[in-house]
Amino acid sequence: MDVERQRHSRGRDTLRLSVTYKFFVGSDGPFTGESFLGTSILPQWRVVAARHKIHIRQRVPVRYRADDRSVNRLDRSVWQQL
Repeated sequence: MDVERQRHSRGRDTLRLSVTYKFFVGSDGPFTGESFLGTSILPQWRVVAARHKIHIRQRVPVRYRADDRSVNRLDRSVWQQL
């Protein structure tokens, strides 16, 4: 997990939370992915606070395409808990 600062040309910086994860489907894997939560959804202070609510090795639901598991993302419920 990392909070990234995005610089914009008009001078206003925004933050986004980057969550990188690894998962297995049965004996297949590992597969990896990265999902983002940005300040367009939450105020900056909530993005920083959210970083402390997700922990390394915490189990999280992942959605993936059945025919191509490399196409995946965190389930929306992860963001709703923040």
